[in-house]
Amino acid sequence: MNDLLGIMVVTLIIWVGLFGYVYLVDRKVRRLED
Repeated sequence: MNDLLGIMVVTLIIWVGLFGYVYLVDRKVRRLED
């Protein structure tokens, strides 16, 4: 159970980081297009 919780936490961190990275790149691209 503890191992499963650890895997869930790591997966959540990866997803948050991925979406955060895409969000920042999208903002940078939109700023360059203006």
